[in-house]
Parts: sequence; structure tokens; C-alpha cells
Amino acid sequence: MPVVPLAGLRRVLANGSLELMPFPAERYRHDVHSTTYRCRLRLSSGFVVLSRSIHVHAALNIPWDVHVPDEYVISGNAAILRCIVPVHCLDRIDSTDWLTDEDVSVFNYLGSKYQRLDDGSLYIMTVRANDAHSRFRCRVKDRVTGNVYSSQYFGHIIVTEPKGGVRPRVAVEPRARRVQVGQDVKLPCAAHAWPVPTYRWFREHHDQLTPIEKTSLWQRAHLVSGGLLSIEPVHREDAGRFVCWLNNTVGGEAVHFMLFVTEPISVRIKPEFLRAKLNSDVSFECKVTGHPLETKYWVHDGRIVKPNERLKISEDGLRLHIKNVQKDDQGIYQCFANNVRDQGYATAEFLVDGSERRRESANRSRRTPYARSNHDAAADWNFTGNREAKPELVYWFSEQTLQPGPSVSLKCVAMGHPPPQFTWLLDGFPIPTNSRFVVGQHVTLQDDVVSHLNISRVTEQDGGEYACVASNTAGKAIHAARVNVYGLPFIREMPKVTAVSGSDLNIKCPVAGYPIESITWERDGQTLPLNRRQKVFPNGTLIVEQTQRAEDAGTYTCQAMNRQRHSARRDVEVQILVQPKILPIQPLTNLLREGMRAAISCQILEGDLPIAFRWEKNGQPVTSSPYAPNGIITRRMDEYSASLVIEHITSLHSGNYTCIASNVAGSERFTVPLTVNVPPRWRLEPNDVAVAAGQDVTLQCQADGYPKPIITWKKAVGNTPGEYKDFIFEGSSRVLENGSLIFQRVAKDGEGHYLCEARNDIGAGLSKLIFLKVNAPARFPMKSKTVQVTAGEAAHLQCAASGDAPLEISWRSPHHHTIAHHLDQRYTIREQVLDDGLVSELSILQTYRQDTGALTCRASNTYGQDEMLIHLVVQEVPEMPKNIRIIDQQSRSIQISWTQPYAGNSPIINYIVQYKEAPDSWPSTPQKVIVPGSVTSASVQNLQPATSYHLRIIAENRLGQSEPSQLVQVTTTEEVPSGPPLDVRVEAKSSTELIVSWEPPQRDLWNGNILGYYVGFQELNSNSSVLSASGPGGASYTVRTVEGAGTARARTTLSGLQKHTAYAVVVQAYNSRGAGPASPPTTATTMEDVPSLPPGALQCTALSSQSVRVTWEPPPTRGRNGVLQGYRVTYAPVTDWYGSEEAVTKQISGLHTTLSGLRRYTNYSVTVCAFTAAGDGVRAAPVYCHTEEDVPSAPADIKAVVSSRNKILVSWLPPASPNGVLVGYTLYMSVIEDGREEGTHKRMLSPSTLSHETSRSPPRATHQFWVSASTRLGEGEATRVVTVLPTDSVPARITSFSRSIVTPWKENISLSCNKVGVPTPSTMWSMNGAALESTLRKNVTSDGTLIISMTQYADSGNYTCTVDNPHGRDEVTYSVEVKVPPQPPVLAVVDSYADSLHLQWSDQGDGGSPILGYVINYKREHGDWEELQVEAGTSEHVLPNLWCGTRYQLYITAFNRIGTGLPCDIVHAYTKGTVPVKPKHSQMITLNTTTVTVWLDSWGDGGCGILYFVIEYREISQSQWRLVSNSVQATERVFSVTGLTPATQYQLRITAHNNAGHAVALYNFTTHSLSGMLDNELSPPVPAAGARSLGGARVILPAALSLLVLGALIAIVLLVRRNKTGGTETVATESGVGESPSVAQLQNKVNRDQQYLAARAQHPAPQHHYKHASNEYIEDICPYATFQLTKPTAYSESSYSGNVYSGPYHSVRGSFVYHDLKQNDKYKGKEPEYTKVRRKGNRLRDPHSESQESDNLGSTDSEVKKILTLHLPITEYENDESDDASAPHSDSESATRLRPAHPTTYPSVEREESSSSSENSIGGVVRKAFPSRKGKAGALGKRHVRSSSGYSSHNDETTFSISNYPSFNDHIHPPSRFSDDTECEGHHRRKRSAHHHSSHTPDNKMSREAFQINV
Repeated sequence: MPVVPLAGLRRVLANGSLELMPFPAERYRHDVHSTTYRCRLRLSSGFVVLSRSIHVHAALNIPWDVHVPDEYVISGNAAILRCIVPVHCLDRIDSTDWLTDEDVSVFNYLGSKYQRLDDGSLYIMTVRANDAHSRFRCRVKDRVTGNVYSSQYFGHIIVTEPKGGVRPRVAVEPRARRVQVGQDVKLPCAAHAWPVPTYRWFREHHDQLTPIEKTSLWQRAHLVSGGLLSIEPVHREDAGRFVCWLNNTVGGEAVHFMLFVTEPISVRIKPEFLRAKLNSDVSFECKVTGHPLETKYWVHDGRIVKPNERLKISEDGLRLHIKNVQKDDQGIYQCFANNVRDQGYATAEFLVDGSERRRESANRSRRTPYARSNHDAAADWNFTGNREAKPELVYWFSEQTLQPGPSVSLKCVAMGHPPPQFTWLLDGFPIPTNSRFVVGQHVTLQDDVVSHLNISRVTEQDGGEYACVASNTAGKAIHAARVNVYGLPFIREMPKVTAVSGSDLNIKCPVAGYPIESITWERDGQTLPLNRRQKVFPNGTLIVEQTQRAEDAGTYTCQAMNRQRHSARRDVEVQILVQPKILPIQPLTNLLREGMRAAISCQILEGDLPIAFRWEKNGQPVTSSPYAPNGIITRRMDEYSASLVIEHITSLHSGNYTCIASNVAGSERFTVPLTVNVPPRWRLEPNDVAVAAGQDVTLQCQADGYPKPIITWKKAVGNTPGEYKDFIFEGSSRVLENGSLIFQRVAKDGEGHYLCEARNDIGAGLSKLIFLKVNAPARFPMKSKTVQVTAGEAAHLQCAASGDAPLEISWRSPHHHTIAHHLDQRYTIREQVLDDGLVSELSILQTYRQDTGALTCRASNTYGQDEMLIHLVVQEVPEMPKNIRIIDQQSRSIQISWTQPYAGNSPIINYIVQYKEAPDSWPSTPQKVIVPGSVTSASVQNLQPATSYHLRIIAENRLGQSEPSQLVQVTTTEEVPSGPPLDVRVEAKSSTELIVSWEPPQRDLWNGNILGYYVGFQELNSNSSVLSASGPGGASYTVRTVEGAGTARARTTLSGLQKHTAYAVVVQAYNSRGAGPASPPTTATTMEDVPSLPPGALQCTALSSQSVRVTWEPPPTRGRNGVLQGYRVTYAPVTDWYGSEEAVTKQISGLHTTLSGLRRYTNYSVTVCAFTAAGDGVRAAPVYCHTEEDVPSAPADIKAVVSSRNKILVSWLPPASPNGVLVGYTLYMSVIEDGREEGTHKRMLSPSTLSHETSRSPPRATHQFWVSASTRLGEGEATRVVTVLPTDSVPARITSFSRSIVTPWKENISLSCNKVGVPTPSTMWSMNGAALESTLRKNVTSDGTLIISMTQYADSGNYTCTVDNPHGRDEVTYSVEVKVPPQPPVLAVVDSYADSLHLQWSDQGDGGSPILGYVINYKREHGDWEELQVEAGTSEHVLPNLWCGTRYQLYITAFNRIGTGLPCDIVHAYTKGTVPVKPKHSQMITLNTTTVTVWLDSWGDGGCGILYFVIEYREISQSQWRLVSNSVQATERVFSVTGLTPATQYQLRITAHNNAGHAVALYNFTTHSLSGMLDNELSPPVPAAGARSLGGARVILPAALSLLVLGALIAIVLLVRRNKTGGTETVATESGVGESPSVAQLQNKVNRDQQYLAARAQHPAPQHHYKHASNEYIEDICPYATFQLTKPTAYSESSYSGNVYSGPYHSVRGSFVYHDLKQNDKYKGKEPEYTKVRRKGNRLRDPHSESQESDNLGSTDSEVKKILTLHLPITEYENDESDDASAPHSDSESATRLRPAHPTTYPSVEREESSSSSENSIGGVVRKAFPSRKGKAGALGKRHVRSSSGYSSHNDETTFSISNYPSFNDHIHPPSRFSDDTECEGHHRRKRSAHHHSSHTPDNKMSREAFQINV
């Protein structure tokens, strides 16, 4: 995440740098000070560069606790002292130094006995007894803060003397070292042992130990002393395990060390810069050095590169390949490599041709972030660290071998910062000064340094090892390789070699010539080496370790020799130099005082002259001059000594003085500490101090001197100085490290004389007496107090102040006004002076509420002021509670709350809630509830349900009670019923249904209005012996809700139950408060049904070749559905595809059986089903088993014919029943000569051999043949014996056999006709006796084989092959049967219904293969073709879910294993249904003065659901119709037309549309006058019911006659008008003009709007004349939305779940109406398990646009707007023209829709409709007039809908009208117009059951309601 500035902690500078500022410990933030930062640099080109990760860890500047533990060691062993620092500070140690108890550096003065290890520990060699007196402490430096910390206590070496042998015991930890390449390391092997052990070091490699002396490491390693191994310097290859072996006479021990060697990471990318063309391929390679390498990754413009199809990264992460380069690929690429401690990266720039971006980066191997300062670049932040990098060779030359003569060029390339310089060496010496040697060097644009060494005309003397050395200030890099030049040995001259005494001498002999056999060294005629220090290597290198002048100086000779014994020699002079050795100098500590003279002598023990001396003080050079400020003089005593003299020493001369002696061999340093003792002197002298009491004060007392003075404080006894005592430091006073004395909040008793003394035992010391004056300001000991007083009484307030005089006290009111008697007569102030202060009293004569507050008493004097607050509280009785609210209202309790009133400045103790019944007056002691004053709510208990109460509240405090609050009236709520329903009866209706009936609870136990009942049921099992009567709310009951109330007996049907299962049923009544107690459980059992689960564990085992054993397990109990009567085992052999084997069924009562009499070695399919009294259940999946092998039957036939004059050919057919796998044939041959059988011979033939030719010998003998077949079980029966008589001729014979062949059509078959005979016989084929001629499909090959291609049914027949020659004739016949697809069935429609068609068909032929199923194709008029697949075994089907009143086309095809047959002729049929039926005027409209209300639910649907209404009106005097709405939904029961004129005659026209057409109704009406009556009509008086008076009859009779006459006149007028208008008024005339309502009718309907729901709830729906087949409507709602039903007819059942459906594509708003159809027992057969529906067309048709299409039934629907598929039902959208009332409709005339073959009334049909409007959706209210035939359609299997239509848009609104949908239990996939919601499953089963049962229970009717549901 980007770095944001934090004030005082972090900021980003203008140049991009990130600055972390110093911070105190309390502002430490982990996310700022212990995190990882990274700089992100954006260049002006838009490219981005990332730096490496910078890990920041803040160091808190707190003191370290450093200590040195004591070390126990046995004398003679090595000891290790450790410097212990806190663990979190280990990585911050910069250096560790060790000091003695005299603060002398151990390493500078105590010699080489002491070594510092890598971890800072002190290694002490060969500890002796006198070392026990030594004490050491360590001093560490914090590399972060620069602070130096020393151990507080000294560490001691405790030396013990051994009393016997001690086995080595290791004393070193830890044993792992991590070191960087080039550094030195020391591995300590210290142990406690006696005798002192010997030490040997080994290198471990692959579990092999190699002595350290025998490894290449030994050149850089040596043993310092004892077991201390030093490696100087460390190389990368040194990493690994080292083992130190300790051994003495007592035992041995091994110490293992692990050395981890790290190397800084360096990265480089090749190429550094790349430009490529578009669509080309490029690669980058990352070269990484360093160790260890843990992760490598690539970055492009600051983002990590992730591989994809175009961009690949190699497995090692070092190569990046980009395919098909695009513009986005250009930019900065970086390769990062890192480990936990280091990170490096390199950058490269890549540009794509056409880019104008400037190259702004170069390839660099970086160990610091790449951050170039650039005005055009923007950086998130920039790391500004050291950018130096040591040289790194990126290219070098290799070893070469060549002949003299040609030129040679050697090249090295290095990178680094600053740019390195190259030098070239030849065998370790500078390149010869020769014109043939030329060195060149240049710097590339990428800052790489390239150096060349060119040698022209190479000679044999130029050979040798050449080295290029690149160096800069950060380090150097070297590469060396030999250049071998063929020639004789030659040694170049070597300059004089100098070495420093004690160091190693390394000389390499500069040998030229090639090849060289050996190189040796000599000295004084003796071949080296002569001692251990001398080593000679084969490459000519001589090493002399620890050189000594006396022994090693002199002349050395190098000799080189080749194989031909040619040699060369060369001498070299070796000079040994001795560097100075300084005599140790004693420290000058605690010896000198100021003014003394000091001298330090520096003498040399050994060393070559001349020797130079120089001096340093504390690391800085010393200036020698008597006039210099420091007064230091340095003198040269002689050639071997010098001195430093300080004539007048002062404290400034203290420090560490270093003598440095140097010569040409080196230098030596020795440091001498010098300290000067200085008496104390004031740095800050104490002075008198005056301070106010309570403030902090510091008494300064600071002194300098050496040693550091000790500061002590004393205080004078009494007020006069002279006698002092040591000052006792208490909690408020302390002394600082610098000697100053601090008082915190000084008190008056701290005043007095103080004496400060400074001493350091140098001189007399210092002392100073001072006086501390403490002034007492005005002060209140008590800062505040509270005074309480009753209102009206007097108050007395006091405040007492202390402090120095004079004191003044003033008073201020709570409003900060000054209080005085002359300002307010109620106030009186009195004061009294005390010894230490002043007391003031304020009196208030009479207090009021307004006096409450904080009064201020202020005291002041010269030294300060103080205030005291006195809180005056005036108390009184509380005010009455307010804002009383009823927060909870129960049947027997009320929860009340209020707000706390003014408490009168006294806590309210109690609240008293008083209550009474509303009609009563308040008694003297009313009922009450008391709650604590801290509570502002109360609960009033023990009330009566549904009762009104009055409540009031009184507050009470210590002073009394308040006035009562305002009165609140509240009424308690109802309670749940307290009694269960009575006389609960349960009886079985079917295998999945129970009928439950009951009586309501006792009336006095209702506790309110009963709204309905909860019917709970639970399945009983063997463990449910005790039934719980806790009610349906228990977890074990499933609950159904039955709505409705009343006193009549109620009933409902429980459907979807388990078959043949016992259930316990309980019933609860509920009201608005909940459910009452449940009735006692009543038990009943559902009827039996066929098992729904198959038997389990079906197994089949072969017993013999003709019997198998079958076993199974019973079906699970939950799937038995009754008492099992037994099992039926069906088995059949698994034959060929064309086989017609009939299955055999065997009835078994047990769980196993043996099937015998089976075919031998045959695979059988076995299945089993269980059956109950209701029938067979589901069959188990078939299992297959194979009968065992047996001996085969005889081969089917045999022939033996003479094939030539001396040969006989025997052929045969395989056995008809092989009964196993044939292993061979046995051919038997018998020869009969002269009537004598010569014997029988047999020959074993392979199982694939079906013919055999044998010689006819003797020729005149009779030969007999027979054949048998064999399996592994033995030989079977033999064929008949065939005889071949002797003959001289070879007649024509056929060796093939006649056979029957069965094949599917469109296959190729070959009929062989193998023949013999001499001469060769002729071949002729015939079919059914007629000669067969070759055609394109029938062809005879040269060998006589007949091949029939693409067989057809007509190819079936007998094919005969005839051969003959002069000696004979023969023929074979093949019977060929070709199986084809079935013939088209004959389809007929036997019955039609509102939503289905009953189909029957008959098969006309199966084509030779059993029919497997049928496919029914159908389409409605102007619709799309759909198909339905039905399994075989049935000849009838009910086609469901059709449109009512619609013409359909149908055809059927059959299919078998061969294929699908041709379709039958198209059959036309109509579903039943008619246009809507208009209601009477009295049922249709009600009106008032300005509004007419239309009751749309009084329309009959004619068996087809009404889709929508069109409503129009006009005044009688006008001809133009006014359109109110052309899309009124059928779900709207009531529609109002407003804005009419009072007392005006109108005509109303309503058009109802359904699938069968539309109907128009006209109604005349007159609006009421403003008086509420019809114009010119009076309301006649209505006599009382039952009144019989003669006067009434006298009035009624004339009135009736008048009405008859008036009616006749009106009829004549209407007839005349009809004749005039002709056909234009036909529809209106047929519809009938509604009669004018009478006054009585208007009075009966005046309140119809308000009474509608109640009337519907209390009375069944009225009977209509057009409902011929059903006396009721059944409507329900599909659960697509959450809603609340209006109260239906009593005891209607609701099983709606309340879930909201939201499809995956868009929300749908619609109206849903489900209709369930009665089931006819005739069609209760089981539907085939596999059935599918496929929609063949591309779109669905809008029913309202059909009139505008052609009558071609195959036409498509171009008007379809959108189709929802998959998860949503398919929705058909009507076009805009369907909403236009003026649009023509061909279906508008009912005569064109009613066909003679159809009845005048039709059943209902399911239908789906939608509106093109996005505001109003049109749904269909469906009426049922005819039963729908479900039959087998009610158990459809899998149904799949396929449509090519797309999805609808998201803002469309869809209307679904759904009816007649079968149970989802019988469906796997829903049909196209239905949802998948399983909530419909049980719902529809219950509805169908209720409807089916309605004929027996006439009062179990449901309300006729329609609902609009918005989803």
C-alpha cells in the first residue's frame, strides 16, 4: 500500500526520499517502525522501476542489561567468557571489547593468549592457576544508536585443579556459524578435561571425515592454539560441517560445527536493452550469483509477471520468453533474487518498434534499489543508500593452447560502482614491457568496463597463466587462465621477492613452453621442500609459511622440464623483512595529577631499519610542539626508540595514546591509557532559591573532576546553620546523577539551609551552603463539598483557607455573580481569622429551587490563589411522571414505561403504579405496583384478558410523593384457546392420504375468535409406543394449516404421506394469539401400495452349467408400502440384438432361489421385484451371471468330398451349442479296404479350423470321417459319419453349408460358396428359385461368394448357390432375414378434454425386432412441433398440458433396435372449451352517483381460463365508445369506472378473452342522483317480513299488471330497433341488454363493496347455469411469493410455505392460479418410466396474434417478443395489437369457434399469457366446467424441453396462469411452463385428493378466490 506521511514519524521528501524521524518510545508503531518499504519509481516514459525491499526495524533507545557470567575451567584447558545481552539486541551489536578490572583492553595489552570470537566471546588459551585472579567485563557498542554499554559486574575465571582423570566435556555453544565470503572465522573447540586433550579437526563430506590438513582449505586455515581453528578468509566452498575430535587417556568427545557461508546476491539481465517488432518473440535471461538463493521472480513495470499462454518463465525462474509481442509488453523488466537476509535485482528495457519512448534504464546488477534522480520521474519514495558495488566479472577469457606465430587477444568485462580498473598479470607478475603486448580498456554505454590484452606474434616464451584483475574502492575480482604455447621449457626472469617475517611467502615460477612435465624448486642445491613450512605445488607455486629471515632469505631456483628431458632454470632472490615489535608499555592510570610531568617511551624490540615513529591520541594524530595548546612534545630518542612528553599535565590530556612504529615490512601499534586526577570544581554552583509551596524545585549542584566527584547533600539542624545532618530522601525528593537535588511539589516543611559537598579524594573537596525559601499561597485543603437543604429553609455555607497573610476570601454564585449582603438581603457573610488562615461563612435566609448550584469560594494572597466549590442542593418533592407509554400489552399483563420527572434534587425512591378497571371509580386504596426509583418501567400482572384498565403513576422521594400522572387507558389482549378440538376422527383415503375431521373446542374455551386449526401428524414406528400430546409444535410432528372458523364439523385431507404407514394425528385450534392445547393423538394407517424400492443386494452365482443361485435382500422398510406377499424373479438369456427370447418369471416367497434348466455356458440377466396385495413393485437393477462350461454338442454338420484325384476335403460347422470356449476339434478317419477296417485315426485340430484336406490312400479304399469338438471340460459328441467311396472322377461339390442369416438393414453380408471339382465347376446363384443377376448391391466374386451391400427388407429370402461339372452337381441354400424399423402405427384420438387428448394406436408390424417405444409429435394451431417419447408395452396415452379449445395436429412413430419407423398419417383433434360466459346484470354491476363497479369474477370462463378483459362505456345519447382499459387482468375481481355524471344513462361494454375466443356483454345502467336514488324513482316502503294485508295485495296487483304492459311495449321497441340495425348489433343482441335494476335490488347491493369478503367467507359460490360438469371452483396459488390470504370458506387448507422465488435471470411479476383436475379411475395405469417432451420449433406463439397469421399449421411465430428458458417458465408475449380494442380478431365470433363435433361447454385448460406492458401483467382466472383426464399423463417421467429461443430482457414483467399440472413426484424435469419448485408437490396432491373426494363430501368446498401475487 502507498506510504502516507505521519506527523513526527514519517514523511516523503520532495526528491522522493523517505525519512523516518526520531521518535519517543511511546510513539512506536509496528506498521511504521517494523515493516518493509519499497520504492516505486515512475519514469517520464510511463515505465516503472521497483527497488528492493527495505526491511526497517526501529531500535528503541533504552539501556541494555549486559553481564558476564563466571566460567569454570580445569587448569590447562581453554576458557570462553560470554557477553550476555538481551536477545532482541543481538543483531544490533556493532563491536564487542573486553576490559580488565583496570579498564585495560584485553586484546591490545594482554597478548595473543586472548582471542575474540565471531560472536564477541572471549577465548582464553591454556588457563593457569594465576588466571583465577583475573576479572573481565565486556563492552558492546550499539550500531544503531552508537551507545556503548558495559557489564555492571566482572566475570571471573574459576580455575579448578583436577583430582583425577576427567573425560572431555564440551563447553562451547552454539555450534553454528554464519559468515560472509571474504570474512574470517574462528571455530572454538573448548572442553573441560584432564589430562589436557589433544585436538584434531576434520572436514565432513558425504559422511566421510577428512583431516583438515589434507583438504584445500588448509592453505587458509590454521590452528591458533589448542582447538581454536581459524579460517582466513572464508570461501563459498568452505560451507559445510566441521568436526573437532578431543581425546585424552580417559575418553574422547566430538564437537560438530556447521559453517554457513553467504555471498551477496548479484543479478544481471541479458540483453540489457532490446527493441523488437510487433508479433515477434523475445527472451530475457537473468544471471544470478550469490548464496543462498531462495526465490527468483520477474517484474514488469512494477507488477509481478505471471505466466500465461504468451508469456513463459523457465522452471528455474531465470529465463523469460514472450511470444507474439504486443505494445503492452514494452517497459522495464526486472529480475529479483533474494533470501531472508539479502536481495538483488537487475533491470532491462524493452521497446516495441514504433514506440517513441526514450531509453531510460540500463542493465545493472544491483544490491541497492534502482532510483535515478530525474526531474521527469515521479517516485513514490526513494532509497538513498550507498551505491558502491564491488567489481563483478561478467565476461572472461578461457584457457587456450596454440602454436607460436599467431596473435592472441584476451578479453575481460566487469561491472561495478565506481567503474573498476583492470590490471593484467602473467604468472603473478606484471605484463612484460614489450611492444608485442598491448593493453586496452574502455567503458560501454551501460557502464561496463571492457579490457583487452593483445599479444602479436606469440612465441613459446609468452606462455603462462594470465590474470585480469578488476578493482575499485569496494573490492576486486580476478580471473586467471593459462595460455599454452607449444615450445621448449622457458622461465622468465623474476624480480626480487620480499616477504614479511612471520607471514607466508608465495612464489609462482613463470614457466613458458608446452607441454611441461614437471616444475621443481631448489635452494642451495637441495630440492624443496626441506621442512614442514615449505610446500611445492605441481603448477610451480612455492609456499613458505611463517617465514623467518635467518632460515628463509636467500636464492631459490626454479626448474622446468618436459618429457624429452629438456629443461630450463631461473633464480630468484628472496628477501625477508622484519616489521617492528614494540616493547609493552605500562598504563598511566591513577598516577598523575594536574601540574605533573608525564612521559611515555616507545621502544622497539626488533625490526628492520629505518623505523618511523608517530603518535595518536584517541585515534587522532598528535601535534608535537611546546607551544601547542596541548603542550605535548614527541622526541626521537634513537633509531629504536621514541618518547612522548607532556610538561604540564591537565585533565584535558586524559586519553588513549598510541605509538605507531613502521618500516618497509609493516607497522606495529601499542596503545597506553593515561588518566589525570583532578580535584573537584564547580560546574554549576548552588544558590539560594525561593519557591511557592506545591511547585517543583531543583537545587543545582554539579562538579567536575577525576575521578568523578561524589555529590552529597546535608540539611542544617534547626533554623540556624552550623550543625548538619545527612538529608533523608523521601518520595518527593531525589538526587540526579549530576548531583542536583529535586523536590516535587515542595511543602512548607522543606524550607531550610542545605549544604552540598563534592569529593573525589583529590584535594579537600568543595562545599556550599544555600537557603530554600518556601512561600505558602492561599490554599483550600478541601476542594469541594456538598450541602443539602430543604426548600424554604436557611442554608449556612463555610470555607476555610490556609496560607501566608494577608488572606482575602470572596463568594460567587452559580451564575458567576459576586455575592454580597448589599446586593441581596438574603445573603449574610461572616469571617474569622485563624493561626494558619481564614474562615468565611455565607448564610442564605430562605432557599429556593433556583439556588441549587455550585457556589465558588475564592481565597488569594501575595503568593497565589485557590478556589473551593460548595454544591448547594435545594431539595423538594418530585414532579409527576410524564410521557407514559404502553410498551407491551398481553392478555394478563401490561408493560408500561415513562420518563423520569424532575426529582426535586433528591433521588426518587419508588414509583407507584396504580390501576383499576375502566368503568370503576378510584378507590381510596387502589391496587398498585411499586418499582424502585432507578427503573422507569413496570409490569402490571394478574389482569383479566380483553379488559380495559385505567393506570396512573406517582413518584416518591425522601421528602414525599408527587401528584398522580395523567390517566392512561389500555385493554388487555386475547389468549390462546384453552381447550382442544373434540371428536377427532382419522380414516384412510388412499395409500398416501388420510381424511381428518373434528369438532371445534368448547365455546367458553375459545378465548377469542378461532381463525383456524393446526393439524399435526407424525409417522409411528416400532419405538413410538407412547404418543405425545404436546401438539404439532413438537419437533416430531409435521404441521398442516387449515384456515376457517365456525361451529360446524371441520375436515381436511393429509396427502403426500408414506404408504402403508401408521400415523398419529393431533389437532390444535388457534386464534390471533396462537395455538391452544392439542387433541389426544389419534392413529390411523394409510392403505397398501406397490413397493417403491427394489430388493437389495441382488446376487447371482452359477451352480452348474444349467443352474444358478439367486439371492437378494428385502426392500428397505420405508419402501415396502405394505405387507410383502413374495418376490417375482425374472430371468432371460442375454441374446444378440435381434434375439426375441422371452423372459421367464418365477414367483418366490423366500429370499433365494435356484434357477435350473438353463442353457449351458450362457449369460443370463436376472432381476427381482417384491409384490404386495397392491401389485408388483420396482424391479432391482439386473445382474448378470454365466452358467458354467460343459462339453459341447456335436458340430452342426459335416461334409467330406473328393477335392482332387488323390485328396479328400472334410469341412464342418461349429457346434450349435459350444457350451464353453472351444479348445479344438478332433477329426476321426477310418479306412475300409476290401471290407476290412484298417483302423481309426484321429487328428487334433485348432478351434479355428473348420476344414481339413487329407490324402486318399489307398485310392481304392472307402474312407469314413466324423468330427467332435472339445472344451476344457472334455470332448463332446461326434457328428454323424460321412463316407467317401472310391471314385475315379472329381464331381462338383460345395463345401459350404446351408444356413439362416439374420441382419439389420443397411448392412453388408457375404454368402460363401466354396466348391471343388475337376474340371472346375460352374457357379450360379438364384433367389427364391429365380436366377440372380449381379447389380450394384448384389455382386458375385470370382470365388463364387455373393456379396449383398446395404441390405433392404426386400432382400429377405432364400439364396441358392448351384455348382456343376460333367461328373456331378451340388447346391446350398441360405435363408436371409433382414430386420427393419417398425411400420407406422395407426393413431386415433378416442377422447378429448379441456387440457388433454386421449390417444390410442395399434401396431402394424415390428420389422422383425421388438418395438422399444413410441414418439408422439404434436403441435397446436400456429404453434411449434413438440415431441413426447413413450415406452413400449402400451397402446394408449393421455397427452397433457394442452391449450383448451385449440386445434392440434398429431402423428406417431415407433422405434426398435434397428431404428425409427415412418410416421403415421397426421391426425387432427380439438381440445374442449368455449368462449367466456357472460353473467346477468344483477351479478355484474353495482353503482352510485359517479362510479360503476364491475364484478369481473361473476364471468364464467367457458372451460378456458379468462386471459383479460376490455372495458368500454358510453352515454346512451352518444355513439363513440370510451376505452377504460384493454388489459384488465382476470385476477381483478372488482373494477371501478369513475368520473361518471350523476343521474345519467350509460351503456357498458365488456369483452372477455380466453384461448377459445372472446365474448361481448352490454349492460345499460343509470347513475344515482345526488340524493342517492335513481332519477325520478321513489323508494317504496318495505313491509315487515311475513305481514299479510289486503291493502298490500290491492296495491301490488295493479302494479304488476302495469309492469307487464310496460314490459311488452319495451320488447316491441327493441324488436323494431333490432330489425333496423341489422347485423351491426348482432353481438349486442346475442349478449342481451341488461335489465334495469329494481329499487329492491339496489338496496340489497348498496353495501356490497364492504360486505364482499364476509359474504364470500360465509356462503359458497353461487351456482351458474353454464357450469355443467362441476358444482364448484377450485383455485389455489403456486408458491412464488409471500402473501396473506383473505379468509376463505371454513376449513379450507393452506400448505403454502411462504418462500419467495427469484429466478437467476430476472424477477417476474405475475399472477398464478393453479387448477387441479379430477382423476378418472379408468386411466390410473402407470406411466412409462422414460418420457420426454421436446419443443421442435424456435418460438412460441402469442394467442392474440393468431388471427393475423395464415392458416398454415406449420407457420412460425414472428410476433413472439421474448422467451424465458432454463430456470424460468417459458413465457409467451403478445404483441401490441392484442391490446388494441379495435384490432380485428378472427376468433371474436363464437360461431366460428364452435364446431359441430364439440359440445357447447368445454373443460378448463392451463394457459400462460403475458402483457406487452411493463406496468400491468395479465393473468388468467380459470374456471372449471369439465374434469380433466389425467390418466397416464399424471405420471410423466423425464420431460425435457428444447427451444432455440433466447432469454428475455431484465425489465420485462411476465404473467403465468398455471393449471392442471400433475404431481412433481412423477416428474424429473418440469415441463416448459412450470417452475421446478418442489413446494407444489404435496400441494397438488392434496388439491387433487380434495377435489376427487368432493363428490362424496359436498360441504367440503373451497372459496372461489383469485389472488394477485407480485414477485
